[in-house]
Amino acid sequence: MLVALLRNGKVVSLAEAWTKEELVRLKKSEAFFCPACKREVVLKLGNHRIPHFAHKKDAACPYEHEPESARHLTGKLDLFSWLQRQNIQAKLEPYLSSVRQRPDILVAHRRFIYAIEYQCSAVGEQLFQKRNDFYRAKGIRPIWILGAHHLRYRNMHHITLPRFQWMFAHCFPLVPRPLLFYYCSETKRLIRLVHLVPFSIRHTFAIPVVQPLHSVSFTDLLSFPVVSLPASFWHDWLNYKKRWRLTFTLYPNKITRLICSDFYRWGIIPSLFPTEAGWPLPHGYLFETPPFIWQTYVLIPFIRSESKLVSIDSIYRFIDERMDAGRLAVRQLPLAMGQRYTQAVYEYLQLLTKLGYFQWESRKRLRLVKQFTFPKTMDEVIQQDQQMMEQMKESPLLSHYINELELGKNM
Repeated sequence: MLVALLRNGKVVSLAEAWTKEELVRLKKSEAFFCPACKREVVLKLGNHRIPHFAHKKDAACPYEHEPESARHLTGKLDLFSWLQRQNIQAKLEPYLSSVRQRPDILVAHRRFIYAIEYQCSAVGEQLFQKRNDFYRAKGIRPIWILGAHHLRYRNMHHITLPRFQWMFAHCFPLVPRPLLFYYCSETKRLIRLVHLVPFSIRHTFAIPVVQPLHSVSFTDLLSFPVVSLPASFWHDWLNYKKRWRLTFTLYPNKITRLICSDFYRWGIIPSLFPTEAGWPLPHGYLFETPPFIWQTYVLIPFIRSESKLVSIDSIYRFIDERMDAGRLAVRQLPLAMGQRYTQAVYEYLQLLTKLGYFQWESRKRLRLVKQFTFPKTMDEVIQQDQQMMEQMKESPLLSHYINELELGKNM
């Protein structure tokens, strides 16, 4: 902790400009207490960590959710100082009795209150959800910033993004897509991951926007950086699609076997799934299941329908059934609530409509007017994937889809 109470109730903040000598004298003359649990704490003045308060070993605080590392203490102080330099009203480690929580920083900015949490250790999904719910119940908007040591690059734009980190993806008003925040207390750099387009459950295409903290404003934090996908994106996507085809059935588990069984039942060889499935979408992140699987499931109601006329509600019901059966999973996004997987499904149906596969018979019914492509060999399907990608990029009807995907523009 960086804030404690004196016996007389006065607040002592180590964010102020203390000298080492002043802190030594303070430690000798005063007793310190936790603002939350009111138990006595110790002022630590070691040589390897910044000065801080700590609970005694036999007096754990019920409001302290993680041990504070040097990285956490330094990063929290950096972020607080960053806000102060912008003349933004901020409090360091205030105890909020109404929600029984102590955010790292509480910020008042443009009619809203924000709780900034700098998260350096792992946190359970249930606790994470509970803390967010408490904040929201009091009209406080949570902002979570992960320690940059959590960030794992496979290469410049390929990020290993496990479920734990996806929980921290934010959606703000007027921001078209979720983004993730990371801060490195060693290099003093803020990293914003934008254009999150999942390849698989753990691997995601993303663009890291890396800047010195002092060059970013708090307002910047609440906006979406204007950056385009690199030219390599489509090449990378086709490579992943090829990898899905070559490796999906090589490492069978219970879920994979069930999915393959479904595909075979409807005449689909898993490695030769239709070329029309497995494409990036602006809201594809709403599914945790890889795109080629959930998009193939969207096509199955049309494959099994004799009339080729299918209602969009029946597609949603079919996807719901696959979820209940454990074949499909939506992504849990506690900080980007209000969006449902149906948005991704509808987006996919609209894409195929513009490619000439469907016609809307009414506002809620689609007719298949162009047959899906069922390749017979791996060489054939890889060539067809390439051709379809070129068609998508060059078709004037799909210019809006390309712009939204590549530039992150709103609909």
